[in-house]
Amino acid sequence: MKLGSKKQLVWFGVMGLLLCATAYTILSQQSPRELAAAIARADARFLLLALPVMALFIACEAGATRLVLEALGCAQPFRRCYFYSCTGFFFSNVTPSATGGQPAQVYYMNRDGVPVVSGTIDMLLVSIGYHTAVVCYALAALYFGRDLLEQLGGQVGVLIGVGLAIFVVLNVAMILLLFLPGPARRLGRFGIALACRLVKRLDRAALEEKLEGVLAQYRQGARVIARNPLVLVGVVALSGAQLGCSYLVPYLVYRAFGLSGMSLLQVAALQVLCTVAVGFLPLPGSAGAAEGVFLRTFLAVFGTGLVAPAMILSRTMSCYLVLLVTGGVTLVGHLRRNMAGRNMKTSCNPLRGVVS
Repeated sequence: MKLGSKKQLVWFGVMGLLLCATAYTILSQQSPRELAAAIARADARFLLLALPVMALFIACEAGATRLVLEALGCAQPFRRCYFYSCTGFFFSNVTPSATGGQPAQVYYMNRDGVPVVSGTIDMLLVSIGYHTAVVCYALAALYFGRDLLEQLGGQVGVLIGVGLAIFVVLNVAMILLLFLPGPARRLGRFGIALACRLVKRLDRAALEEKLEGVLAQYRQGARVIARNPLVLVGVVALSGAQLGCSYLVPYLVYRAFGLSGMSLLQVAALQVLCTVAVGFLPLPGSAGAAEGVFLRTFLAVFGTGLVAPAMILSRTMSCYLVLLVTGGVTLVGHLRRNMAGRNMKTSCNPLRGVVS
C-alpha cells in the first residue's frame, strides 16, 4: 500500500471515529424515534429554501472562476464553471484539509483547454477572495456577536481563536506573496532556513525551488490584477455572497422549527464562528468536528430537545445533500468528457504578458 493511501485511511479512520462519537453523544440524549419525530415537525417550506440557497452557493464560486478565467483570456461558459465548482466542493469534502478540490478543478479546466498555469492562477485568486471573505465575516461576527461568545465555552472559544489566527495568517501570507514578492521571498527563505535547522532531513535547495515556483505563480496573479483591478474586488464580493449562502442555512432550520427571538444576523454570526472553529482541522469536510461544535454552539439557540435535529438538518442541507448532488454532477461531467474527448475543448488565448 502506498504511503498516500495509508494517510488517507488514517484520516478517514479519524473522521469515522469523530462521527461515531458525535452519533453516540446524540443518541445518549435522544432516541432515534425522538430525533425522527422532531425532524418530521420541521416546516418543509423553509427546508426547501435551502436547496436554491446552496445552488447559489456553488454558482457564486462559478461566477468568480468565470471572472478570473475571462481576465486570463480563457473564458469558459458558465455551465462549465459551475461544473468546476461542483467538482471542487465534492473533492474538498472527501479529502483531508480540502486538498483535493483545487487540483481536481485545475485538472478539468485543463481538459477543457485551459492551461494549467491559468487554472492555477484562477484557484489562487479565488482562494484569496475566499479567505478574505472568511476573515471579514469572522471579525464582524466577533464584534457584533460578542455577547454570544460567553455562551460558547472555553473549548469552542479556543478553536475559534486558533482557527481565526490561521485564517488571518494564511490570508496575510497570500496577499504578501501577491503584492510584495521581495519581502515574501526573504521571509520564506528565513522560514526554510529555520525549518532546515530544526529538521535536518529537509532539503533546503528543493524547498527554495518550490518557493520560487510559488512566487512565480503569484507574480502572474499580480499581473492579472494590475491589468484588471476590479477582478479581485469581484472575486471577494462573490466569495462573500457564497459564504453568506452557507451561513443562511442554520437560520432556515431555525425558522423551520417555528422558533423566534433571534435575528438572522445572530444565528448567522454563530455559524460563522462554527465555520472558523473547524475550518483549519485536517478532516474531510470537517466531518465529526463540525457536528460536535454545532451541538455546543447552537445549544442556546435551539435548546436541548432540538439542537441535535437542527444539526442533522443543517449539515444535511449545507454539506451532505450538496455532496451527493455535486458528486453526481462530477461523475456525469467526467463521463461526458471521456466520451467527447477533444471536442469539449475551447480556444484559450492567455493575455500577453500575463501567462506565458
